[in-house]
Amino acid sequence: MAAKETAKETKKSTTRKATSKKAAPPETEAVETEKPTTQKATSKKAAPPEITQEMIAERAYHISQSGEGGTDEENWHRAEAELRQGA
Repeated sequence: MAAKETAKETKKSTTRKATSKKAAPPETEAVETEKPTTQKATSKKAAPPEITQEMIAERAYHISQSGEGGTDEENWHRAEAELRQGA
């Protein structure tokens, strides 16, 4: 019987799969990825309306009619400054 057991053990050992170490996969090139951006909470102000010559002329007229105006040129500059400030 010992011969049969030895034959079985031999058979078992031959049917065993041989374990082999797999080679590590070749290194791949590093790919640059963009970092995800985080959006900051910002308060965006609406763009101020474009100031036209007609707007300045109308404001300068009102300044001259108010009794607080000066010369036409001074009223013009004052009107332009007020419109730029948003007054």
